[in-house]
Amino acid sequence: MSNLYFVYTVNMNESLKNAVIDSDAAKEDILMQNPDRPAPGHILNSQDILEVQYYGFDGALHRGQIVMHKDVARDVEVFFKTALAMGFPLSKVIPISDKKYAWDDVVSCNDNNSSGYNYRLIMGTDRMSKHASGLAFDINPVQNIYVRYDENMREIFRLPKEGVYDKDAAGTLTGDHPLVTLMKGLGWDWGGDWKPQSGRIDYQHFEKTI
Repeated sequence: MSNLYFVYTVNMNESLKNAVIDSDAAKEDILMQNPDRPAPGHILNSQDILEVQYYGFDGALHRGQIVMHKDVARDVEVFFKTALAMGFPLSKVIPISDKKYAWDDVVSCNDNNSSGYNYRLIMGTDRMSKHASGLAFDINPVQNIYVRYDENMREIFRLPKEGVYDKDAAGTLTGDHPLVTLMKGLGWDWGGDWKPQSGRIDYQHFEKTI
């Protein structure tokens, strides 16, 4: 493993009463419609709100929430439980509907927020994202950047703009990382496997087709 990450002795029965609360919103607030792009009712009704625990970059135990399609919720729970057990740090996990993001993926990524469901288009296209159905989630965008390339495979855009992909940095996903291996084994695609020839690489991104 080339990846370095925090290592903790994790007691899975550890009390959460002193955890840092990153998100503890009510269902009606989390699944609030985006007034600029309201989702069909059947899309909203297919989402689950997962309560997740993780270690932050501050070394403290945190609690957050992520919204995912009901059919993949179990997989995502396994991801977060595994990340907790291995001490993989996450900056924060807050639904994109939170007022400080207001469904804006750029704002969320710049804040290094890990999130799932967001009824939106694929950036730079007129096609719906897997996030729009809750079948994708992003992890630590600052460490795991999204990059677009032109036809000559030159980088033309990155998100976050100041993000740097360093395989040895804590919180970074790589092709041989146990969390990537885990999710691929559960049938997920990892955006870090995409090539510049495809026009993009998305190290933060996992998606699944059901």
